[in-house]
Amino acid sequence: MKNRILLPILLMLVSMVFLGSSCKKVADEIVGSWDMMTYDTKPDGTLQIIFDENSNATRILESDSGIKYDSCTYEVIQKPAKKRLIIRDSQMLSGYTDLNGVYRIDKVKNDIIIATRIEFEEDPTKGGAYLRMELKRKN
Repeated sequence: MKNRILLPILLMLVSMVFLGSSCKKVADEIVGSWDMMTYDTKPDGTLQIIFDENSNATRILESDSGIKYDSCTYEVIQKPAKKRLIIRDSQMLSGYTDLNGVYRIDKVKNDIIIATRIEFEEDPTKGGAYLRMELKRKN
């Protein structure tokens, strides 16, 4: 009888340890320079995003009209069975929307991040939040 109670408790503790360590792993994996893939038929230049270890992000747009910057903050949250990236304080860049919102992290593997904005943090009921980011680690 004791083993029937002890085994589920032990499994829960082991699961909590692994989930806690994987949260840090995702936050660590996102740090670095990333090229943002665009599917626009007429992209205005190239877009790069740099995530630092202090939860700051810089978006750099290089185009014929020069280089433009956008600084913002980010947070990685992981709960059982879901990972989220929250971006705050982003501003619009020429031809690009701001990045503010809550993103579902669909994939973090090797040198690829795929995230989908699922809602605006300040107003989750506001429509039009959808934005897909596909990032490739910059060499």
